[in-house]
Amino acid sequence: MRIEGASFSVLGMGKSGIAAANLLARQGGDVLLSDGADTEDLRRRAETLVDFRVQTVFGKETVRSGDVAVLSPGIAPAAQAFRDAHRLASEVIGEVELFYRLFPGRILAITGTDGKSTTTTLAAHLLNAAGIPAHAAGNLGNPVCDLVGVVDDNDVVVAEVSCYQLLTTVRFRPQVALVTNLAEDHLEHHGSWAAYVAAKARVIERQAHGDTFVRNLDDGFLSNWLRPGDPWVRDNGQHVLDVSRSGPVADGAFLLDGGLHLARDGRETRVADRSEFPLPGEHNTENVLLALAATSALGADAEGLARGLASYRGLPHRIERIRTLDGVTFFNDSKATNPHAAITGLRAFDRRVVLIAGGYEKGLPLSDLAIEIERRCSALVLTGDCADRMKREFPRGVPSEVVDDLEAAVIRAWELARPEGIVLFSPAASSFDRYTSFEQRGDHFRTIVEAL
Repeated sequence: MRIEGASFSVLGMGKSGIAAANLLARQGGDVLLSDGADTEDLRRRAETLVDFRVQTVFGKETVRSGDVAVLSPGIAPAAQAFRDAHRLASEVIGEVELFYRLFPGRILAITGTDGKSTTTTLAAHLLNAAGIPAHAAGNLGNPVCDLVGVVDDNDVVVAEVSCYQLLTTVRFRPQVALVTNLAEDHLEHHGSWAAYVAAKARVIERQAHGDTFVRNLDDGFLSNWLRPGDPWVRDNGQHVLDVSRSGPVADGAFLLDGGLHLARDGRETRVADRSEFPLPGEHNTENVLLALAATSALGADAEGLARGLASYRGLPHRIERIRTLDGVTFFNDSKATNPHAAITGLRAFDRRVVLIAGGYEKGLPLSDLAIEIERRCSALVLTGDCADRMKREFPRGVPSEVVDDLEAAVIRAWELARPEGIVLFSPAASSFDRYTSFEQRGDHFRTIVEAL
């Protein structure tokens, strides 16, 4: 991709926009960076631009006619800025696509509804443990464009890519790709389930011979991808590695008799016992199997993978144990921003819990979560914008209360869980009613619990 002397309109001053603008300017591009808002926070972000040649516009998303437009992942297809970019620009891409065109090394791309960040950081950790230099980046919070010209071209970039980011990919072709799972989420952004699935499918749309797709057979929807008659993804000849918690697969990774196994080239290898991997829950069994299959496709050996599994410690806000107080153990699962993720959190425990839930109302169905709550919860404490709706739709057989804020929710859940129970903060909703991110929400929960 020619950068020097070309003109670019970068829309959005989030981390990915700043990273894209810096990269383009450093390589000689004429860059206009704009944002539809004009706040003190945005102006502070603009001060972090390392290249003075980037022009900035606040309060208006601006696309110069004929420019290559680089869109923020937060700009929805229905937004005027999205339409303006497609009308005025010579090409519309996103930060992930820009990175792909400028980075000559290998890419492992990871997307899905839940489990992306854990699988991404785990895969990078496993590769490094096996002696293959790797870097986790992307939707995790550190933009992939910040790695161009910084990491060695022979290294592997393990990129978490969201459905928003995939919408603005054009030629993106990772050597290895996987989708953790699929469930209804972000429908307000995409407009429909079909559009959401189509966005996720772009992660393997351009793959071909020599590439690898890791297929999760435990996800009823994904298990049919690349099979005859699949309406979502065309078979382009890429190699498929299957993953299953239910027993052996011909080629891929699987769980059998408590062991994590690889099947490659007609040979089966027991990598480690599941008990040696410290993260609880069936969903983390899926995550580790997906990561094992993907990293083995990049050359990681069983011995290095075993070392990596034993030393991985997980991410904050994902069923993160905070403390035990008066016999009650508190877990922070603030990353559970949809009902599917909250179901996954509940299933990580083999006894009933007191669940704290609620947050920004995305209008997602709650029926499946309601069934799981009836099976696995002793009580509910609800807060946030969707708390009243949750109280109406969750089973009446499980005691539930609506409280004003998270601090009140923690105190009440602590009371209900005594003497030897579990409090799980798994909101099943986004954070944007009261917080800027799930991280800020989870940090607040941790602070409250530590102050009890």
